[in-house]
Amino acid sequence: MSQSVKKYNPDDYKNAEFITIGDGPIRIQIVNAENLSAGHIATMVKKLSQIYSEMGLVKTIAEEQAK
Repeated sequence: MSQSVKKYNPDDYKNAEFITIGDGPIRIQIVNAENLSAGHIATMVKKLSQIYSEMGLVKTIAEEQAK
């Protein structure tokens, strides 16, 4: 089974509304599509949390209060 990969075309997104997840050094930006489900968003939030954790950016409550 072959998979076709569509090349990114900025014109396809010129009128699109985007959702940004995260506000730190790493952010995920996705197109707000009508068929986007809560499951899609939950998967992306989980991946973002994994990235933050792997980079050591996840702080405990004690570390946050020590600022």
